[in-house]
Amino acid sequence: MSDPRLKVLIADDHPMMLEGLSKLLGPDFEVVGMVSDGRALLKAAERTRPDLVITDISMPEIDGIEATRRLRASVPGVRVLILSIHTDPSWVQAAFEAGACGYLTKTSVAEEIELAVREVSKGRYFVSPSVTKALVVTALQGAAGRRESAPPAGAAAGEPLTPREVEIVGLVGRGLGNKEIARRLGVSVTTVRTHLGKVYGKLGTASRVELALLAAHVDGHVM
Repeated sequence: MSDPRLKVLIADDHPMMLEGLSKLLGPDFEVVGMVSDGRALLKAAERTRPDLVITDISMPEIDGIEATRRLRASVPGVRVLILSIHTDPSWVQAAFEAGACGYLTKTSVAEEIELAVREVSKGRYFVSPSVTKALVVTALQGAAGRRESAPPAGAAAGEPLTPREVEIVGLVGRGLGNKEIARRLGVSVTTVRTHLGKVYGKLGTASRVELALLAAHVDGHVM
């Protein structure tokens, strides 16, 4: 499935979910801990330094979204995969804005969970197909509203992307930051920012998160 040395920390307040995830991932990954609340998650992450955290949103002490936000500071480089019962786009958006790299629903089958873990561990984003459609509809509706109210300056909304802009959107969708994109393409960070500014204007997107979600839809549900 993936490199067995990858260290995974699991957080959920339901013992059966913890046990099930541990059994599913155990053969291919090193499960370094299982915790049942957000505060314990942060402590365990600082102690075990996992490569990947799989966490629920609704947990005692500190919820999964706030825990994800704090993990970005306490364990730089850790990737977070949310596994939750919540399917409303607002929850998914909040999770990605907090720093999550993937979002699954608890109705996901084992094969989908395994695929999400593989993709997120490779530095990509993953959004469960069951929520992708609602996410894209919400994003596009918001984009349409912004285009009607205030067309972006410097780039006409609806104008086709250039080949370079398409390339950059794809790299954003794979989870790369501006510095990594610049290094990959052999250009300056300033050039990448300029291209992204034009992309935001053309697509009517307001944030990098929204751009990544739209890129996920274009490329299937995995980037």
